[in-house]
This record gives sequence, C-alpha cells and structure tokens, in this order.
Amino acid sequence: MLSMIEGKRIFVPVSLLLAAAVYSAIASAGGYVPALPALMVPTADIAFLFFWFAFIASATARLAPSPGTRFLIRNRRYIGLSFALIHFTHLVLVLSNLAFTGASRPLITLLGGALAYLFIGLMALTSNTASVRRLGAKRWKQLHKTGMYYVWFIFLFTSLKDPLGRGWIIGLCLFGLSLRILAHRQGQRKKAGV
Repeated sequence: MLSMIEGKRIFVPVSLLLAAAVYSAIASAGGYVPALPALMVPTADIAFLFFWFAFIASATARLAPSPGTRFLIRNRRYIGLSFALIHFTHLVLVLSNLAFTGASRPLITLLGGALAYLFIGLMALTSNTASVRRLGAKRWKQLHKTGMYYVWFIFLFTSLKDPLGRGWIIGLCLFGLSLRILAHRQGQRKKAGV
C-alpha cells in the first residue's frame, strides 16, 4: 500500500487534498477572506505533522528499523517538501489575513516566522542531489540540521503560548527531540564499540 505513494507520488495526494480543503473552506464560508480563520490553524497543524515525520525519520530508523521507518527514510525528502508546500500555503493565508482583516502580529513573531520560512525555503530548494553536490555534503547537512531544529523550536515556542489547545504539538515536539537524542547516543555508543 505504501509503495503506491513513494517518492514524488507523495505530492499528488497532498496537493489534491490541500487544494480540495482550501476550495471547500472557501465555498463553505462564501469567500476567501471569510474562510481564512477556518484554514489557518488546520494548515499549520497538518504541516507540523509532515514536519514531525521528517524530523523523526532518521532517529526512528536507527532505533526501531521496520518497513514503516524505512518508508520514512526513503521518502523523507518528499515528506519534507510536502511540509514546505502546506506551510507556504499557511503563510499565504496568514499574510492574507494580515492584509485583508487588519489583524496584526508582534514584530518579534513576524521576524521569528520570517527566519523559519527562510530556512524552509532554503531546505526545499536544496532538497535534491544536485544541491548536495554543489554545497558539499557537510554544508548541506549543516543547513538542513540547523533549519530543522530552528523550525522545531518555532513550532514548540508558538505552541507554548497555548499549552492546553496546542499540547499535542508540544508533546510531539518533545517526543521527537527525545528520539533524536536517543538515536544520537546509540550512534555514539556504536562508534565507541560499546
């Protein structure tokens, strides 16, 4: 079953479902601007789930090798690109909300979010073999690791503002970080021959 949505084919259902959800919300609300409140939170939540699976992929593959974790590793690039697609859709919705409704956000929130989107954009643009060759494996890995942790921090930080409503994101952020720490320690022990 999972083999039917390997690699680039992950994009097809993600794109179609995203377009259908946006269209449905606009039709139900009677217009684009009235649909914005109904779209902003779900797009952020779904984007987070794609991000989270990309974030834990290598750790889970190391800690618990299985067909599911191998699927995550094989498709981490396209899971990450799907995250970028959904989260940039979220950005368009947030900017539309700011422009059309007069809503505002604190400057620090805007700057922190802008840096997160810069990382997401750079990671998406360099999620290909040619970029790995051009940047070199070490620099490519530094970019993606720094970007992943920064985006992880932004999701955690923004969720801490509403711990009751966003507790599930806080829990998954901390669980994902724990998996990565455990996997790193396991790798260190193997290198040391322990």
